[in-house]
Amino acid sequence: MLATRLTRLAAAVALATGCVGCDLLLRLREDLELTADSTSLGAGESVRVSVQRKASWFRAAGPVDPSQITYWTTSESMLVVEPDGWVTCVGTAGQPTESAWIAANNGASHGHLIFGLRPDGPGPTLELVTATADMPPVPQKAQGPFAPCCSTLLALKEGQQMRFRIQSRATRRELTSSETGTRYTLFFGSGIPNDSRPSVITGGPDTVTARTFLLDDKQGVMTAPDTIGSLNYARVIVFFRNGPLVGWREIVVIHK
Repeated sequence: MLATRLTRLAAAVALATGCVGCDLLLRLREDLELTADSTSLGAGESVRVSVQRKASWFRAAGPVDPSQITYWTTSESMLVVEPDGWVTCVGTAGQPTESAWIAANNGASHGHLIFGLRPDGPGPTLELVTATADMPPVPQKAQGPFAPCCSTLLALKEGQQMRFRIQSRATRRELTSSETGTRYTLFFGSGIPNDSRPSVITGGPDTVTARTFLLDDKQGVMTAPDTIGSLNYARVIVFFRNGPLVGWREIVVIHK
């Protein structure tokens, strides 16, 4: 994880400064090559990343076992990545254009790919509909410019359950259960999908993780952690896909 933290730091510096040379230097030191059919995505558009091992003086170029690849994103509020390498633009933080990196690790090997992001696009084609009446308001201090586009924030108190359903925006067909082909990916601030230890990247407490924020697609219920410790609030981005249809929602967990 140290290599991931260092790569994230380098990515942040390169993006903040527009340092093309930084990107080139990083690529020269990487031994994985990431490619995609397109590296320009509008909101709601997806593409799958492919990973190839670069040739070196002692090793031939070749594919990498997909089950052994770990992906992460430099900005989960703008560009999410699923465990199998599908990448989707979910916003641009209100800007006309933005950029984010997707990186991949395979043991000690790593590589990255930069995506250009645009607000135009189909947007979410799936929506999350809540069926819980007593949900709290989102605290003003938790509202900011870095939320994903195209949906309003939801809030849950510590330990609170929320009933929900996923449906197609076009047909209204319910697609909540994984038996319909829907799969869920959760982000907790580290950029790593379904992260059980986001503290390794964020440095914060592991109170809201893939182990404590529970999603039951069979019952259509999400359950917030019993406690968020000393935090005032914590953010969770819930991303969901059913074939080519995608949707997302940000949830803020707050104290009781």
